[in-house]
Amino acid sequence: MTGSSLPIILLMLLPLLSLASNLQEPWSPSEDGVVLEAEERTGIPMPRGVRDLVTTIEDSSEFDTLYPGTDMTCREVLNEHFHTNIHLGEDRNELIAMDGSRWHVSGNDVVSLTMDTVEEIAAMRYGSEENSEFEEIQSV
Repeated sequence: MTGSSLPIILLMLLPLLSLASNLQEPWSPSEDGVVLEAEERTGIPMPRGVRDLVTTIEDSSEFDTLYPGTDMTCREVLNEHFHTNIHLGEDRNELIAMDGSRWHVSGNDVVSLTMDTVEEIAAMRYGSEENSEFEEIQSV
């Protein structure tokens, strides 16, 4: 291999390296943002064991609101049952899946935002398993 071939090989590898780093952190939270961290899900073949809910809601205490039909807060539902970090004070409402794919989620308040987020997660492969377990807990 000649010395001039090395830069070409590095240029070819650069897109692959950036893709690998994106799998680990699919977005960058703002410096001032607050994160309510989730329990990581293990034992699944995904690059990350958590999802991220990016939200315009700024006050973490809003997520202490009870989720309808349960004695759990919206924070408990998202963090513990659906393995979703909550990033407060951001510029949009967006759900980022474990594989890095993104969905717009909506809601005028924390309950409707949480319900829309749970609905999106329930439609996902691993999210449907989590939703089934969550529904079992609700019916007890």
